[in-house]
Amino acid sequence: MMTPTFDLVVHGGTVIDPETGTNRVADVGIRDGRIAAVGPALARDGAELIDATGCIVTPGLIDLHAHVYAGVTPLSIDADPLASRSGTSTQVDAGSVGAATWDGFRRFIVEPSQSRVLAFLNISIIGLVAMPECGYGRFVDPTETARVVEANRDLIVGVKVRASRNAFGEDNSLQPVWHAIAAARAAQVPVMMHIGDPPPVFEEGLAALRKGDMVTHAWKGQPVTRLTERDGRVKPEVRAARDRGVLFDIGHGSGSFNWTTAHHLADQDFWPDTISTDVHINSIRPPVSIDMPATMTRLLHMGMPLVDVVAASTSRPAKAIGWGDRIGSLRPGHLADVAILAVEDREVVLTDSYGVSETVRRQIVARTTIVGGKVMARVS
Repeated sequence: MMTPTFDLVVHGGTVIDPETGTNRVADVGIRDGRIAAVGPALARDGAELIDATGCIVTPGLIDLHAHVYAGVTPLSIDADPLASRSGTSTQVDAGSVGAATWDGFRRFIVEPSQSRVLAFLNISIIGLVAMPECGYGRFVDPTETARVVEANRDLIVGVKVRASRNAFGEDNSLQPVWHAIAAARAAQVPVMMHIGDPPPVFEEGLAALRKGDMVTHAWKGQPVTRLTERDGRVKPEVRAARDRGVLFDIGHGSGSFNWTTAHHLADQDFWPDTISTDVHINSIRPPVSIDMPATMTRLLHMGMPLVDVVAASTSRPAKAIGWGDRIGSLRPGHLADVAILAVEDREVVLTDSYGVSETVRRQIVARTTIVGGKVMARVS
């Protein structure tokens, strides 16, 4: 008997892969958990077939800011149910776990998950088990953080610090940010800095970041934490940071996406480098109801070109965490992470994190999530 050419073929969709410049109707062939071929009318003999006609087929979506340490940190959710219904093959936990809670995260979250789970390690060794996680000095440990990153490079992709009063307590010091930078520099990984209510002041933390570091919750609306001046212009400090290679991430959540800020940034072609959700138990609930397709829809509504929306949800986050050689593209040889999405022409009311609604006329919805060549069953 002939061995089938592919294990799985995704047939007839419009393949959008910004990394390879592909934007055409084509089939995607998967074999042994990896992308084997992208092209017209691939052989289907003996392969499982998924008909994607009328849909777009992209690399699996990568959520760069999620909270999935369910059962340990109060705000976290289960990873697989959300991944299975949102086209999200990789979720990167953004600081729920710290050095002292890492082993449990690997054993009880990463290993059983069907979706791929990676992590930014919190500079606080307790992660988000309790807040303010950096309010007690001995919890902020760059040496132990760097050690755990070094020992777990297969899963840990960076260091997270919440530069916010509710992380630092009433201490107005920038020290936890410097500790995070020190740990990240020692381990040669990026820092993800959360913007929050001061202290510390946002511009102080931003000035400390280096090329490849990233700011999350960057589309906020509060006057002292937003990227724009009172008149809507992008702050000069923000442009200077982008010029030196600092990345700006959405991190939508239940308090970090503002329509007015988004319009001002869009008007100046200041688009996010990466699109992420900050999914947690509050942000997945109505009226925000956030996931990756819903966040992508907001940017599409603002005028961000579809191919750039896909790039900010696939290839760019993959590169930002040093995984661009494995995920974020449908290039043959990459892990077979695939999202089948539809762009539907229908009016939908979407609410930002501040209770303000806008009507969008095109909505991105997920049809199928494939992780490592395996189709995820939808889990409620």
